[in-house]
Amino acid sequence: MSKLIRCECGFVARGENDDQVIEAIRGHMATDHPALVESVSRDDLIGWIQTE
Repeated sequence: MSKLIRCECGFVARGENDDQVIEAIRGHMATDHPALVESVSRDDLIGWIQTE
């Protein structure tokens, strides 16, 4: 099963596991929402993961 995080801007980060989806959303955040990178923890992101 694929995992995903939906950003409020509409971007969907996908991965086969937690690490992949977190890496994808972190990359998106770094380019599109740099102010959030420091304020959103790994634990926050894990709580946002959905299974597809």
